[in-house]
Formats: sequence, C-alpha cells, structure tokens
Amino acid sequence: MAEKPLRVLVADDIASNRSIVGTFLAHLNCVPIYAEDGVEAVELFRRESPDVVLMDLMMPRMDGFEAIRQIRSIAGDRWVPVIILSALSGEGDIVHGLDIGADDYLAKPLSFPVFAARFKALRRLLDMQRRLASSLEQVRAVANGVIDGIISADDSGRILSVNRAASQIFGYPSSEMIGQPLGMLMSDGDFGASELSIPGLLSSGQMKAGGQIREMLGRRKDGTTFPMEVGMSDLQLPNRRMFIGVVRDVSEARRIQRQLAEDAARLQRYHDESEREQELAMSIMERQIRSDWLHDSAVQYAVLPARNFSGDVVAVARAPDGSLYAMLADATGHGLAAAVSVLPALGAFYRGAARNAPLTNLVTELNDLLCGLLPAGRFVASALVRLEAAQPVGQIWVGGVPDVLLIDEAGTVAQRFVSRQLPLGILPSAEAGIACEAFGWDAPSQIVLCSDGLTEAENRLGVQFGMAGLEQTLRATPRPSRVAGLREALTRHLGRQSAADDVSVLILDCLMQGGAHAQAA
Repeated sequence: MAEKPLRVLVADDIASNRSIVGTFLAHLNCVPIYAEDGVEAVELFRRESPDVVLMDLMMPRMDGFEAIRQIRSIAGDRWVPVIILSALSGEGDIVHGLDIGADDYLAKPLSFPVFAARFKALRRLLDMQRRLASSLEQVRAVANGVIDGIISADDSGRILSVNRAASQIFGYPSSEMIGQPLGMLMSDGDFGASELSIPGLLSSGQMKAGGQIREMLGRRKDGTTFPMEVGMSDLQLPNRRMFIGVVRDVSEARRIQRQLAEDAARLQRYHDESEREQELAMSIMERQIRSDWLHDSAVQYAVLPARNFSGDVVAVARAPDGSLYAMLADATGHGLAAAVSVLPALGAFYRGAARNAPLTNLVTELNDLLCGLLPAGRFVASALVRLEAAQPVGQIWVGGVPDVLLIDEAGTVAQRFVSRQLPLGILPSAEAGIACEAFGWDAPSQIVLCSDGLTEAENRLGVQFGMAGLEQTLRATPRPSRVAGLREALTRHLGRQSAADDVSVLILDCLMQGGAHAQAA
C-alpha cells in the first residue's frame, strides 16, 4: 500500500528557496504548504494542521523563533516535527532554535541526499508516533474492558479518571466522579472525608504505594458499603505526581473463602507455569544460537560473550558442491533483543548455502530480510565469505566490522578487505548497492574475521587491543592454533578486566575440506 503523502508547511520569505524545497518534497511524496513569513506560517499551521514544519529563521513581520514558539503552543500535546532551514550557522542560533521547540536543523544550501535521508527517518518517527497514538486508544479500550476498577488521582486526592468497571462498582457515572475527592468512595471508618491527601496517607503508613494491596470498605452511591481490595501505584510525571488505584469488589469473595483459596491456588499454579514457560523459551533461544553443529576441519573460531544473549554470531556451512560459506555478525545493542535480531539472518544464511547461492545474492537476501524485520536504529554489522570448492578463489563482503584479513602461512597480511558497505538492515539493497570483492591465493592461506569486541577491547589504561595486536598475534602464532593464541593474547591485554563487548573470531583455512558449524553468544 502506498504511503500517505506528508503535508509539509514550508515557511520562507524567499520564493526561490520555497521552490527548491517544494521540488525536494515532491520527490519525497510530500505536499508542500507555503508561507512567506512567520505570521502566515502560524495562521496556516492553525488552519491546515500539517504533519511537518520547515521553518526559516530570518523572515519579516515575525521571525522563525517566535513562529516556532507559537506553533508549539497551538500544537499542545500533538507532536509535529519542526525542522529549521536556515543559512545561520552560528552555534547560538542553532541551540536557541532547538531550545524553543525545533526538532532538527538543516543548513542552507540544502543537500538533497541529506534532506531525503532526514525525511525518511522523520517519516519513520511519525509512523511510530501514530502507531503509539493508536496503541493508547487500544489501552483505553482495554482499561474499560478490565473487570477491576481503575482510578487515577492527583496528590490532593482528586479523581482524574475512572474506567467503566470503577463506575459500575461504585454506582456513579464517570462524570460524577471526575474532579471529586477519593473520600466519596470510602466509608467514614476508612478515611471517608471530603478531602483526602494521598501523600499524607503514604507518609503516615496507612497506605503504601508500589503494589501493596490493602482491604478497605468502599461506599457506593446509594450509601451501602462493601469490602474492596485497593492497590496503589505512584507515578512521577515530569510536571506532576499521579496515583493509580486498582479497586476490586471482594464482597462475593469474602462470602466464599474456600472458593477464594482455590482461586488463589490456581493463580499460583498459573504463575509457576508461566515462569516455567519463560525458562523453556529462554532455553530454546539459547539452544538456537549456541547449538554446536558439525565441526568443520577448515575452521577455527571463538565466541566470548560479555553477557548472555548478545548479538555476536559466527556461522559456517558447506554448499552441496563443497564450497565453504562463512558469516560473522554483530547486532547492535546487547541482550535478547540483539540476539533475536540475528536469528532470521542465521536461518537465511544456511538456506542460501544449501542452494549454493552466489554471495551477492545471499547478502542481498539477508539485507532485505533484516530491513523488513528490524526497527529503525537496529542493524547487523557483518562479514560474509564464500570459498570455491574446486579452485583457489573466493568472494567476500564486509559491512561494518573490522578489516577482514587474508594471511599467508607465516601469518603476514597478504590482502586486507576494508568495510566499504553499510551494515545489514539499514537501507534496502537497491539503495545500499551490494557489492562483493573477488580474491584468490596461490599458497596455503587463511581468512581472518573478527568483531569490534576484539579490536576495541581496552585494558585498564584505556589502550585498545587494536588491529596491530591482532596482526602481531597472528604472526607470532602457528597456523593450527591462531584462535587459541588470540584468546591468550587478549587475556594478557585485559589483565583482570573483563571485555566490555563480545569477542568473536573466525579463521578459515583456504583449500581445506570439512562440514558445518555454528556458535553464537
């Protein structure tokens, strides 16, 4: 489905500037709305409610600074991105513009690639914001579907909102509850008063925030009282303090204590089962990314995790004709989210090797897969290698990881493959321009891949292991034990410190045969 065009307010007193920006916007599926000065910009914003504002700073009648202030006041809680377009390059002007409410700054003259990249990122943010607004509506619908009463109040005890269940429990329509003191819902013996200070109750110990449930007597509109359980949570917002109370009418439960006990037992069983299911899910995840497959005789590797469920993965597979495929991947971030980011790529890698896919096709498939799955800001730095089975040639692709090295028998670098490609998952392949390098060898050689966790590992003096440490260790270590030598060298370098990031190393012996193996952290 085609993207909905963004309506963009362009405020600039120079017609040629408006024309240039309008041309840029037309190429980005945007509809421009033009204003010649700040006064007109504010009026058009109020009347047209655009999605984005592009604001010049120096304009007649009202400058961009004042226009931004007024636009932010009109927008209220609705987020409308405001981007300054100005030839002013002084640091003070930029900071002042951002301080009064602008979200970004682009200097004139404009570069279309930069302009287009910013707008693509902005469109993603707007889409996320709209999805969030939709989610909030769903949350409100869910709150009204909850069987427990939910009441929010300010620190003076005035009711701010209630859900449908709270109205039903107490017998009041929401309009008669909002703005009234919480004391109207409690019996006289349980703090029923015209005014009720929640901080006073908390400090006195009569109630506690943070999930503790207290049984109290509630009072309905008709004056009848009933036992209720109340849980109070304290929410500290930027400009005020709010309290959320969850209320449950336990009249029936108190009359049937035995049923309550059985329900509590079932609840405990459900809780225990949920924990077991979570443990099982974690175990399955760990097995997926840590399982030892067949060890390939052409491979040396090490994956040293700084934390569990990190984003480093090394994988090797043989094609049906014996060609050797290898991948070293390092996802952004840490934890389970980073590990999950590379799982789809791992599966696609093995499927590509199984069908003997050309390396360019395989990288393209991995990149487009991750572009479709990963949210903005998430990507996978990686390097992929394919060694032909019948001849001493291969192909390599490097995107975002340290240099990949082709070394000779003595460990000396014969060829260096520098990262010239974007990491996987940032831009679609049609825009990223996937390109692989071909290479060959005429003597026993090895391909060395590593993550930046190795080269950037710092000792207690802040000195990194670096590419120099890597190359020195390769020269000083015999061919069959170079990974072990790197582990020992890294341990000596770090001393008693732990690595701040995961360390992954993958070394391939050229012209050797074997099977397939994978290991992940």
